[in-house]
Amino acid sequence: MSNKWVRSISFNRTNTDDIARLKLIGNKSFSRFVKSLLDAEIKRKEVLAPDTSKADTPQPQQGVIPPTTKPSIYDIHQQKRSERSYQTKPVLNPMLKRD
Repeated sequence: MSNKWVRSISFNRTNTDDIARLKLIGNKSFSRFVKSLLDAEIKRKEVLAPDTSKADTPQPQQGVIPPTTKPSIYDIHQQKRSERSYQTKPVLNPMLKRD
């Protein structure tokens, strides 16, 4: 069993953009060409977003206090609604009613 995973890509020979792409590839190994583009993209992302999970020097932990806001009318209504105890009425089905 092979460890390779094959992904296909299609080109339209009548599409001008695809014609330009095919000319760019030329007689190069398509697999090698795509892998080099992927490697370049990985390196570009590493440069743009360096690993910031570990700081060089320990930083003090500062807690951020969220700003206090007045509760909205919707929040107050929902709170009052949840505090109420509703009595459920029996469902009346006229088809089951006997005279």
